[in-house]
Amino acid sequence: MSVTRGAVDARDARIIGEWITGRHASFRRAVFCAPGAPVEPAAAAVTGDDVLLVPSDTAIESAAHVVRFDGAFDEVGDVLHVAGHAVELQHYAAAAYVELVGPTAMRFLDADGWRAFLADADLARAAGVFTSPMTDPRLRLADADVFDDPFASTAPRALHVHADGHLTAGAQGAVLGLADDLAGVLASQCSRWEALAGIVAPADLTRDLSARPWLGRFVHAAELAGVLRLEASDSRIDGFGWSAAPDEGQDGGGVARADGPFLVRTPDGVLLVDLRTRRRQRLPEQTVRVVATLQASADATAAADRLARTERLSAEAARALCAEAERLLGVRPGVPAAADSVAVGAGA
Repeated sequence: MSVTRGAVDARDARIIGEWITGRHASFRRAVFCAPGAPVEPAAAAVTGDDVLLVPSDTAIESAAHVVRFDGAFDEVGDVLHVAGHAVELQHYAAAAYVELVGPTAMRFLDADGWRAFLADADLARAAGVFTSPMTDPRLRLADADVFDDPFASTAPRALHVHADGHLTAGAQGAVLGLADDLAGVLASQCSRWEALAGIVAPADLTRDLSARPWLGRFVHAAELAGVLRLEASDSRIDGFGWSAAPDEGQDGGGVARADGPFLVRTPDGVLLVDLRTRRRQRLPEQTVRVVATLQASADATAAADRLARTERLSAEAARALCAEAERLLGVRPGVPAAADSVAVGAGA
């Protein structure tokens, strides 16, 4: 984050990054109170494991960790000044065309932003090309965690109290009530996709998500593409313009887990890269096929059956290879997927 007015606070700066992306690691829930929004209901409802973001001139006491900010974070061009840093807000569809002066958060904001994101995802899926909004390290996609498991039903993890008193699931999500309803909303359950329900009709949103069960994988793959600078190389990520599965085109019943390790084809061989640990290791050809089969199958049994067929192995040998991949490489079977409407391209 770029340094701005106020004292630098590394903990609060980390919290802001986690809040924007939705990938909470140092707190449980976050409630953002926009300038002019009623703060008292939020202060009373949150706990010591939570974060409460309020304007710096707000006099408030709360059990939660309070992060104070200046500025605003609702409209394109708004800048949030917090913890001695500044973060700008931009529209996803325009992020590639604006001059970036520092860390920038992207929200979809409307149907145009959502369609631009889907077009970028489809391009990556078919051709292995990742666009700059998803790979530029200065840009962060808001609510990125939603795509890891959009149809999971959980208690809200991020709420936004607007100046008019309305309470939404995140800044661009469904209206869940008014500020006075916050305690009850925190105790309720909702689908994670509702954090995006304010940008397009819910029926269209859920249809788009169902048709692309690999969107969570795409978000993480784009991050990896930025880290590895794939746009300047001949490398390809499995599932995006290239498939490492030996029986590509057949239904394995699953898609790779969003945050699982990635197979990356390079001119010198195939690497297994784990974004969580930053570990990289080169794999022999058969191990590549084992990993790809395991990740593209809904469970280990289905993976072993596919591997026995494609590698002409006994069922026992195939099961052993899958078990070794899980134990030694940290690779897990994929998750069941009912649809995958965009085919993986052959790649170059």
